[in-house]
Amino acid sequence: MQLFVVSFHRGAEMPFDFSLQVLSPAYGIFARPVTFTPTVSQPGQPAYDGRGIYETQPIDVLTEDSVIFSDTRTILDVMEREFTKVPEQGDTLYIGPLETLLAIGSFEVIEVKSNGGGETTLSLRRIMETKP
Repeated sequence: MQLFVVSFHRGAEMPFDFSLQVLSPAYGIFARPVTFTPTVSQPGQPAYDGRGIYETQPIDVLTEDSVIFSDTRTILDVMEREFTKVPEQGDTLYIGPLETLLAIGSFEVIEVKSNGGGETTLSLRRIMETKP
């Protein structure tokens, strides 16, 4: 749990739990159901349900020949306080449907970064199922 101390203009200080007071309400609105399979973080353990905020961000890279290469980066933010062990690189997950929103699909975690304030960003790679 990450606590911050907030100082007001008159010198009064107050503890501030960023994860509880900021992230929890945001996750209550924007998080989607996710099934995590902890193949690396907890080998041998079964899949479990959780939640996260899904986002795809554009990436534009200028190459040496002045050509712009466009791609995307897919991420899932998770609240650390909701996990006994935060997912690690190599774990897989399935982002399911939510009310009128369709399921997004299966992904592998390829990078994990904590923001130090109770939230971890999982960079994802879509798992493509081959068809016979």
